[in-house]
Amino acid sequence: MIDLGLLATMAIVVILPTTFVRPWPESAAEAGVLDVAGGALLLGILIGRLTTVALDDPGALTNLRDLLIIRSGVEFWPGVAAGIAWIAFHSKKEGVSPARRLAAISATSLVAWACFEFTCLLRDGCPGPRSSLGLRPDGLVERMFPVGLLVAAAAVSAAFVIRRLHRRGMPDAQVVVLSLFAIAIIRSVASIWLPRIGQGPTRQHRTSIFVAAVTAVAFVGLRRRAKTSEATATA
Repeated sequence: MIDLGLLATMAIVVILPTTFVRPWPESAAEAGVLDVAGGALLLGILIGRLTTVALDDPGALTNLRDLLIIRSGVEFWPGVAAGIAWIAFHSKKEGVSPARRLAAISATSLVAWACFEFTCLLRDGCPGPRSSLGLRPDGLVERMFPVGLLVAAAAVSAAFVIRRLHRRGMPDAQVVVLSLFAIAIIRSVASIWLPRIGQGPTRQHRTSIFVAAVTAVAFVGLRRRAKTSEATATA
């Protein structure tokens, strides 16, 4: 049976951001965002799915049907890491700075993630804490506040701010790290209100907090290095 909700989600995630959010500068991704990041998206989904299965049900690694059930879970950050590695590898082959290309498509990537979160409306509904003003996900009686919609709004806002900083001269490496930090922070905060089994943080929540901490330290380090270089150049 074809999952129409998931199919529509993937179409929206691929088409809308690549159509309306152009890379900047465009020279860093002359072929277009879809050509540059299409392979990264597919590899990210594959690695994310394999990671989830390896962690939760290693026996399913030999079952192709189980592996293809994307709805059963895709580990987000391993998928992101795989996608970044793909783009970096192909950028070097084409003689383009990986940081420059990743920065050029950072806003588009954030909007693509926002589209995925927003299209929870097309899938099983948008889970969250119980709320009389929320939506009723499929199979549930009580209404839930749609956390995914707030995540989508936060991601679009982050894309706007980061694109603006980039245009004002923020170095490419800082743009990439700041984008990852923004995603990690948004996911960390959102995870507080998402349904979970047990009282402790989920694996996805812990991973997002870890990534947020690492990228925060990396961003501060890059900023200090840039200031040191500027001071040395003007001395």
